[in-house]
Formats: sequence, structure tokens, C-alpha cells
Amino acid sequence: MSFEAFSRAVETLGLVGKTDKKTVRSVYLLLCKEFHPDMPTGDHAKFQAINDAYTLVMDYMEAYRFDFDEEEFKHQFPLYDAKAGIWMNER
Repeated sequence: MSFEAFSRAVETLGLVGKTDKKTVRSVYLLLCKEFHPDMPTGDHAKFQAINDAYTLVMDYMEAYRFDFDEEEFKHQFPLYDAKAGIWMNER
């Protein structure tokens, strides 16, 4: 997988910013309903591109490797105030 192919897949799905698998799947299902060849708005080529993009993005997300250290935690949960022991929105 190249970064260019990955970027095209993200663009095809219309993903913006940080996301999770549940959101990617929801977007994928909405796009499939819209572009499925049996639908009035159907487009076989677009439908295939959506399927390919979804597969590539999910493969990337499945293979993502996490570091279980404080820096990774802060990156994943930026609204957590470790010193105060609370989430920033609880203040």
C-alpha cells in the first residue's frame, strides 16, 4: 500500500480528521446504499471504488500498531488531564 493509494481511499470515503472503525463502516454503508448499481443513483465504477477504498482503510486500521506509553495515551486522549486525573470537559 502506498500513501497515495491510502490518501485516495480516504478521499473516496470522504473521511476527515480522526475517526474510528465504527464511523468508517457507517460512512461506507451510506455510500454503498447511494451508489449500489441497483439503486437509481447507482454507479458500478463508483461502487467498486468505494468497496476498494473501504477494504484498504480497514486493512490499515487493523494493522495499526499502538504504543502503550504515556505519549500514546496523550495522543489518543488529548482531553484527559493526567495531573488532575480528570477529563478536561469535567472541569
